[in-house]
Amino acid sequence: MEGIMFYIISIITVGGALGVLLSRNPYRAAMWMIFSFFGIAGLFVMLHAQFNAMLQIIVYAGAIAVMIVLVMMVMDKRTLESIKRFNPQAFWPALIGIALLADLSFLAYKFKINVGNAGKHLTINGSNTQMIGEILFKHYLLPFEVTAIILLVALIGAVVLTKKDIS
Repeated sequence: MEGIMFYIISIITVGGALGVLLSRNPYRAAMWMIFSFFGIAGLFVMLHAQFNAMLQIIVYAGAIAVMIVLVMMVMDKRTLESIKRFNPQAFWPALIGIALLADLSFLAYKFKINVGNAGKHLTINGSNTQMIGEILFKHYLLPFEVTAIILLVALIGAVVLTKKDIS
């Protein structure tokens, strides 16, 4: 059953990525991207990393996708239509990507890499969320707080820079 679920989730993930690449409408491309993000979250769930799956859904499928759609809504429609969807120079990067995929497949076959047991021995006593919280707030409390302050300063700076004078 686990193998069937993996293939279904993989088809959703890869199908969403292909939808992003092949869609001519940027709004549809954003929707395909959300499908791909949900597929990645499903793969995290299969690896028993529920915390990462929820972060994937909240941060990427929620915040990043909404931000991309809002930017497209703010942009002028003529600007969106004038953007070339396909780059004529995309042949060489595609060829390099196919060569890298073939190389990795050959190496996996040559060294008989078994991906069937990937993630099986990663279980921790207790929940993943509890372990992440303990490590984050016991060992890395100062960097966590400094990051929070830097993000707060950046948010205030963005508001000040975009604020119009109301005089």
